[in-house]
Amino acid sequence: MALWQGRKVLSKVNNADAYIFIAVKHAVARYVDVNYKKKRELLTENLPDIYASDTISDSDIVDKELKEKYKAALNNLPPRCAEVFRLVREDGKKYSEVADILGISVKTVDNQMSKATKMLYEQLKENLFSIFF
Repeated sequence: MALWQGRKVLSKVNNADAYIFIAVKHAVARYVDVNYKKKRELLTENLPDIYASDTISDSDIVDKELKEKYKAALNNLPPRCAEVFRLVREDGKKYSEVADILGISVKTVDNQMSKATKMLYEQLKENLFSIFF
Protein backbone atom coordinates (compact mmCIF):
# COMPACT_ATOMS: atom_id res chain seq x y z
CA MET A 1 0.00 0.00 0.00
CA ALA A 2 2.79 2.40 0.92
CA LEU A 3 4.49 1.78 -2.42
CA TRP A 4 1.32 2.60 -4.30
CA GLN A 5 0.79 5.77 -2.29
CA GLY A 6 4.34 6.87 -3.00
CA ARG A 7 4.33 5.85 -6.65
CA LYS A 8 5.40 9.32 -7.81
CA VAL A 9 8.77 8.73 -6.14
CA LEU A 10 9.21 5.41 -7.96
CA SER A 11 9.56 7.15 -11.33
CA LYS A 12 12.67 8.95 -10.00
CA VAL A 13 14.30 5.78 -8.64
CA ASN A 14 17.19 4.33 -10.65
CA ASN A 15 17.04 0.80 -9.25
CA ALA A 16 13.44 -0.16 -8.49
CA ASP A 17 14.35 -3.63 -7.19
CA ALA A 18 16.74 -2.23 -4.60
CA TYR A 19 14.25 0.49 -3.62
CA ILE A 20 11.46 -2.05 -3.10
CA PHE A 21 13.76 -4.38 -1.17
CA ILE A 22 14.83 -1.58 1.20
CA ALA A 23 11.24 -0.38 1.59
CA VAL A 24 10.05 -3.86 2.53
CA LYS A 25 13.00 -4.32 4.90
CA HIS A 26 12.10 -1.09 6.71
CA ALA A 27 8.42 -2.00 6.82
CA VAL A 28 9.23 -5.38 8.36
CA ALA A 29 11.54 -3.75 10.91
CA ARG A 30 8.81 -1.27 11.89
CA TYR A 31 6.25 -4.07 12.16
CA VAL A 32 8.54 -6.18 14.33
CA ASP A 33 9.42 -3.20 16.52
CA VAL A 34 5.78 -2.24 17.11
CA ASN A 35 4.67 -5.82 17.80
CA TYR A 36 7.67 -6.47 20.03
CA LYS A 37 6.79 -3.42 22.16
CA LYS A 38 3.15 -4.54 22.37
CA LYS A 39 4.19 -8.05 23.38
CA ARG A 40 6.57 -6.68 26.03
CA GLU A 41 3.85 -4.45 27.44
CA LEU A 42 1.44 -7.38 27.67
CA LEU A 43 4.04 -9.59 29.33
CA THR A 44 5.15 -7.00 31.88
CA GLU A 45 1.68 -5.59 32.56
CA ASN A 46 0.95 -7.90 35.50
CA LEU A 47 4.50 -8.31 36.81
CA PRO A 48 5.76 -6.51 39.89
CA ASP A 49 7.76 -3.35 39.15
CA ILE A 50 11.07 -5.03 39.89
CA TYR A 51 10.60 -7.37 36.91
CA ALA A 52 9.37 -4.66 34.57
CA SER A 53 12.33 -2.36 35.16
CA ASP A 54 14.68 -1.61 32.32
CA THR A 55 17.87 -2.37 34.22
CA ILE A 56 18.31 -5.40 31.97
CA SER A 57 17.18 -4.58 28.46
CA ASP A 58 15.20 -6.96 26.30
CA SER A 59 17.96 -6.97 23.73
CA ASP A 60 20.41 -8.15 26.42
CA ILE A 61 18.13 -11.07 27.19
CA VAL A 62 17.67 -11.91 23.50
CA ASP A 63 21.44 -11.61 22.89
CA LYS A 64 22.17 -13.93 25.80
CA GLU A 65 19.62 -16.50 24.58
CA LEU A 66 20.98 -16.38 21.03
CA LYS A 67 24.57 -16.77 22.27
CA GLU A 68 23.56 -19.78 24.34
CA LYS A 69 21.78 -21.35 21.36
CA TYR A 70 24.80 -20.62 19.15
CA LYS A 71 27.19 -22.22 21.67
CA ALA A 72 24.93 -25.26 21.99
CA ALA A 73 24.71 -25.62 18.21
CA LEU A 74 28.49 -25.25 17.93
CA ASN A 75 28.97 -27.94 20.57
CA ASN A 76 26.75 -30.28 18.53
CA LEU A 77 29.16 -30.12 15.58
CA PRO A 78 31.69 -32.90 15.11
CA PRO A 79 34.92 -31.93 16.94
CA ARG A 80 37.09 -31.31 13.86
CA CYS A 81 34.30 -29.41 12.15
CA ALA A 82 33.79 -27.18 15.20
CA GLU A 83 37.54 -26.59 15.48
CA VAL A 84 37.79 -25.48 11.85
CA PHE A 85 34.71 -23.27 12.20
CA ARG A 86 36.06 -21.58 15.37
CA LEU A 87 39.45 -20.93 13.80
CA VAL A 88 37.90 -19.34 10.72
CA ARG A 89 34.91 -17.47 12.18
CA GLU A 90 35.97 -16.66 15.72
CA ASP A 91 39.73 -16.31 15.30
CA GLY A 92 39.54 -14.77 11.82
CA LYS A 93 42.05 -17.14 10.26
CA LYS A 94 42.24 -17.73 6.53
CA TYR A 95 41.53 -21.18 5.12
CA SER A 96 45.22 -21.63 4.25
CA GLU A 97 46.27 -20.71 7.82
CA VAL A 98 43.79 -23.19 9.30
CA ALA A 99 45.03 -25.87 6.91
CA ASP A 100 48.62 -25.27 8.06
CA ILE A 101 47.68 -25.24 11.77
CA LEU A 102 45.68 -28.48 11.57
CA GLY A 103 47.83 -30.21 8.96
CA ILE A 104 44.97 -30.67 6.49
CA SER A 105 44.33 -29.44 2.96
CA VAL A 106 42.61 -26.16 2.15
CA LYS A 107 39.89 -28.18 0.39
CA THR A 108 39.24 -30.09 3.64
CA VAL A 109 38.93 -26.76 5.48
CA ASP A 110 36.47 -25.62 2.83
CA ASN A 111 34.46 -28.85 3.15
CA GLN A 112 34.42 -28.64 6.95
CA MET A 113 33.25 -25.00 6.81
CA SER A 114 30.50 -25.98 4.39
CA LYS A 115 29.41 -28.82 6.65
CA ALA A 116 29.51 -26.60 9.78
CA THR A 117 27.52 -23.84 8.10
CA LYS A 118 24.82 -26.24 6.95
CA MET A 119 24.57 -27.91 10.36
CA LEU A 120 24.46 -24.58 12.21
CA TYR A 121 21.81 -23.30 9.82
CA GLU A 122 19.65 -26.35 10.47
CA GLN A 123 19.97 -25.93 14.23
CA LEU A 124 19.50 -22.14 14.29
CA LYS A 125 17.07 -21.51 11.43
CA GLU A 126 14.18 -20.63 13.78
CA ASN A 127 16.34 -17.87 15.26
CA LEU A 128 17.55 -16.30 12.01
CA PHE A 129 14.85 -13.63 12.08
CA SER A 130 15.94 -12.57 15.58
CA ILE A 131 19.58 -12.51 14.57
CA PHE A 132 19.01 -10.24 11.57
CA PHE A 133 16.50 -7.88 13.13
